[in-house]
Amino acid sequence: MPADEDYYGLDNESLLRSKNLGSGIHRQDSLVRRERNNFTNPKDPHHYYAQKAQEQQKKGHVQVQESIPLQDLSKKRVKAPPVKVKSLSLWQLYCYIITFWAPAPLLALFGMKKEERRFAWREKMALLSIICYAGAFVAYLTFGFSRTVCKVSPLRLRNNEVSTGYLIINGKAYNLDSSSHPAAAGITAGTNVLYPPINAGGYDASFLFQNVNGNCLGLIEPLDNCTVPHDSDGKMAWYFPCKLFAQDGSTKPNFTESEYYDGWACHTSEVAREAYYSLDVAADVFFSWDDIRNSTRNLVVYNGHVLDLDLLDWLETTQLSYPSIFDDLKNSELQGYDISLIMSSPHERKVARCLTEIVRVGEIDSDTIGCIASDVVLYISLIFILSVIVVKFLVACYFRWVVSKKQGAFAVDNKTMVEHANEIEDWAEDINIQGPIKKVDPLQRPHQRHESTLDLIKRNSMMLLNDTPESDDKFRGMTTMTTQSFLKSRDPLGAMNGQHVQSPFTDNLIGTHDNIESLDPTIIHPDVVAQPPVDFMPTGFPLAHTICFVTCYSEDEEGLRTTLDSLATTDYPNSHKLLMVVCDGLIKGSGNDLTTPEIALGMLEDFVIPPDEVEPYSYVAVATGAKRHNMAKIYAGFYKYDESTVIAEKQQRVPMIVIVKCGTPDEQGSAKPGNRGKRDSQVLLMSFLQRVTFDERMTVFEYQLLRSFWQVTGLMADFYELVLMVDADTKVFPDSLTHMAAEMVKDPEIMGLCGETKIANKRDTWVSWIQVFEYYISHHQAKAFESVFGSVTCLPGCFSMYRIKSPKGRDGYWVPILANPDIVERYSDNDTGTLHKKNLLLLGEDRYLSSLMLRTFPKRKQVFVPKAACKTIVPNKFKVLLSQRRRWINSTVHNLMELVLIKDLCGSFCFSMQFVIGIELIGTMVLPLAICFTIYVIVFAIVSRPTPIITLVLLAVILGLPGLLIVLTATRWSYLGWMFIYIIALPIWNFVLPTYAYWKFDDFSWGDTRTIAGGNKRLNEEDEGEFDHSKIKMRTWKEFEKEERSKERNPGSSLNLDSYTQSAAGQRRSIL
Repeated sequence: MPADEDYYGLDNESLLRSKNLGSGIHRQDSLVRRERNNFTNPKDPHHYYAQKAQEQQKKGHVQVQESIPLQDLSKKRVKAPPVKVKSLSLWQLYCYIITFWAPAPLLALFGMKKEERRFAWREKMALLSIICYAGAFVAYLTFGFSRTVCKVSPLRLRNNEVSTGYLIINGKAYNLDSSSHPAAAGITAGTNVLYPPINAGGYDASFLFQNVNGNCLGLIEPLDNCTVPHDSDGKMAWYFPCKLFAQDGSTKPNFTESEYYDGWACHTSEVAREAYYSLDVAADVFFSWDDIRNSTRNLVVYNGHVLDLDLLDWLETTQLSYPSIFDDLKNSELQGYDISLIMSSPHERKVARCLTEIVRVGEIDSDTIGCIASDVVLYISLIFILSVIVVKFLVACYFRWVVSKKQGAFAVDNKTMVEHANEIEDWAEDINIQGPIKKVDPLQRPHQRHESTLDLIKRNSMMLLNDTPESDDKFRGMTTMTTQSFLKSRDPLGAMNGQHVQSPFTDNLIGTHDNIESLDPTIIHPDVVAQPPVDFMPTGFPLAHTICFVTCYSEDEEGLRTTLDSLATTDYPNSHKLLMVVCDGLIKGSGNDLTTPEIALGMLEDFVIPPDEVEPYSYVAVATGAKRHNMAKIYAGFYKYDESTVIAEKQQRVPMIVIVKCGTPDEQGSAKPGNRGKRDSQVLLMSFLQRVTFDERMTVFEYQLLRSFWQVTGLMADFYELVLMVDADTKVFPDSLTHMAAEMVKDPEIMGLCGETKIANKRDTWVSWIQVFEYYISHHQAKAFESVFGSVTCLPGCFSMYRIKSPKGRDGYWVPILANPDIVERYSDNDTGTLHKKNLLLLGEDRYLSSLMLRTFPKRKQVFVPKAACKTIVPNKFKVLLSQRRRWINSTVHNLMELVLIKDLCGSFCFSMQFVIGIELIGTMVLPLAICFTIYVIVFAIVSRPTPIITLVLLAVILGLPGLLIVLTATRWSYLGWMFIYIIALPIWNFVLPTYAYWKFDDFSWGDTRTIAGGNKRLNEEDEGEFDHSKIKMRTWKEFEKEERSKERNPGSSLNLDSYTQSAAGQRRSIL
């Protein structure tokens, strides 16, 4: 293999080296060839291709081979291997288990005739079960966890606050309010001891029911002359005089003998003890630490028990002996302390247990381990949630006040930023308001005729290579295809090393028929826009050639005209932008007199080829079965203005290509011939860019598209570096393209970016009202936060820019980005056998492309540029909004599932984008439950006590910070009003829409978002028939060009079309 045909790898990115920057960047060892199947390591970024290739081989698909005549291909017979029965995956097994109650015959009765449809329903139920699990976990964590681990404790009464209806015994309060005492000495039968004549209410009666002979046995012993009843083992009847004492500890020791008998009121009999043990504890007496530190009492704490050491003074020292440590503790400086750690030796622990039995007066005010754990979880959750919310808020403010002002073509101060934002707000008030379009130099307007084509090429070449800047420093280290071409042309080392660089405009491009370096320059349109000098930088940065890619389906003339006018009149030089419109089928929108392709072609003039002579060409579509084959026509010319919308002084001459997917002859009688979806339109361009970038074999259709690029711009398609993707109902602010391209050129690590989408019909209905703040906060909080870390997870399909390839220094190396085979092959995947893939590829293709970019290039950036703005019409009927958000919510859930698996995003653990995405995924799934909890908390706070202060504070922060963000970042106070409308509509956003979306997990239609004449008919999920790839000819553009030039030398010959195209050409000559 030649030296300049090497394949380079760096940081898992395909690195290409340009041999000839003018005629194309050559793919070296393309991964779309046979060697792609050799990647067996699952961690290899190209392992996916090996899997796909093996799957295709197992299915018996014919591989496309180069330069094999069709008649020889037809003789080859490929026998399909026997079909192997696949074992069930864990996910499939779970789906069947969770829906065991719904057998296939039952589902068939409800209209689910096909197995794929039935399994999609089973997957939906499985996903719903997972959402229920997540909701149950959040509900348990919110309400059940505390009740589980922190049991409701019995009534607790604070010391000195126990009323006279209670009697305290050993730190516990007994409710004896309705009790009656049996007859005893000095007490008549039926007497309530709480009241006269005893008056024990509110007193401590611990000495009347003493705990003796337990842990104190062996520590407290009778003296030889002891009169207290005792036995030979030292067991005594009592230790203290059987007296009541005040609960505040103010009662002094009283050793006077009872007037009745010795041991009166000590309750030592078995009957008295049984009566005591049968009493129910009404409450625990507790002490706070302030009570413990009370200097008037000698209180200490041991293992949560409060001990009153002053009660040791009540010991009958004339009757018994006790350890000296009692006096040591009583007279020490430990008052007010916890002595649990001090009493550590076995003897000391026994002493402490003894004291707990005889002088315990209550317990310290403390929580159980479970309650402490509950509080820890509560506060950690609170801190975590508040941290995420506050950090997002602060980062969004930082983005607005620091980052956004430096983005785009030039940095601005805050005053200029506000003026620009206000200008955009005024422009976005109505879809028909025109932006501040600049007047155009007469030479750049339509209908200005130039010199002959060859003279123009020579002049362009001189402008590019000869009108050189005085210093390379003017480029400020920024690299584009144009600057690189210029720098290489001045690099003597490049010439010495054989790195020959040609201008894409030189008149020496035809070459020999054996060494073609570019297309024939004589076919370039005579009115092609002249390329400016290489140092032409009207906004201070090198210009990058950009494709403005517009996909349309059923739009009317006004909507499509609005979009194309806004793109054509952007202040980005028309020499560096190309309009490309793809009409997705022969569709007539509801209320339209013309089909969408007819409307689009009405906006094209100065055709390269007359419209009635344009032939349809075959290409491989993103579909299944026979639908894989589709045909399209390519129309090239220049944008045709309507002077009623753009005056002549503001019109630029802009090259334009219209691709009409017209379908095969067999589907011309169908409702939507040629229609394959928006993703197919995007893949059509991406696949073309990949093949041009890597110099791979291409179809006749792609070769004709390459010729169209050349004819209307004078440039090879590989000279284009950026793609701006815009929907056909979107209007772009005039300087948006300039700011987006500038940001791309300034930072080659940026692979994708988006601007802000404004609502042009804010005041239509209540449905449009509730969307205004939602659009604002999704950009200025969510996307602003993600942009700071270079990981915007969703670049909206209506207004986003992607990089086709990125420069790797200034030495001729380029990394394919959007044209990377990883991206193209995964995005063009037509295997949608699972519910997950269907939601990714059929409903949320725009978001999936963003996810795919981050997954393939996690170290590169996707950012948000608020200086760039567009406006669009949002649904103003609830039915349409419901249909739109069903698609958006479901695709969001499935894309977050993809993104949460990317380990290489910035940050680590809790401080990573992967963690934030995981939180967003869980939050999205439990949205309906969250709004129910919110309503419950608000109602509970109103009608119940105690008020949940922490929860209300959290709710206030969640709802209040966006309002503060508006105050700090928005330029219109009206957004506060839109915020209040949004808050009122929260039940719709957080309950109605997601609940409906989740129940429709298995609905892959676009619903009521787009309507066509005759109504929207849902297509079958499976297309019958087979598609033979071998009938589509694949060759390099140089081989096609040789054939084309041979045809010119031999007028009787024709371009060797594939069999599909030949058949279609004979049956259908025009779509109009």
